Amino acid sequence: MNKNNVVYDYDYQNDSLFIHCVDSYDYEVSLELDNDVILDLDTNGKPVAFEFLNASKVFHLDKSYFKNLVKISIQSLIDEESIKLNVELNVLVHNRNQVFNVNCIASNLNNIPSMETELVTA
Repeated sequence: MNKNNVVYDYDYQNDSLFIHCVDSYDYEVSLELDNDVILDLDTNGKPVAFEFLNASKVFHLDKSYFKNLVKISIQSLIDEESIKLNVELNVLVHNRNQVFNVNCIASNLNNIPSMETELVTA
């Protein structure tokens, strides 16, 4: 499994969470995996960025808590048939670390090469 460090930016006004690799990459295409979940791939078909529109609804988390993100972990598993994402947010809520998960599955209609990748905030 490839493991990469990522950074994130939360836009409070638009309620969007953008997560991307720290390493440089050559952007290729964006795929909408689910309503409000967008995956960016590099020229090698590797997941390099994610955008969650309406993030507070996607993660069932009040918008104000996105400023308290402690850690983000995204595991992606791509095979011939599907793209699977498991996103875990560790958030401080009332000074306690709580975990919020989202799982997305979409068909691999773009024939992205099989791979398993983990993206984690530093």
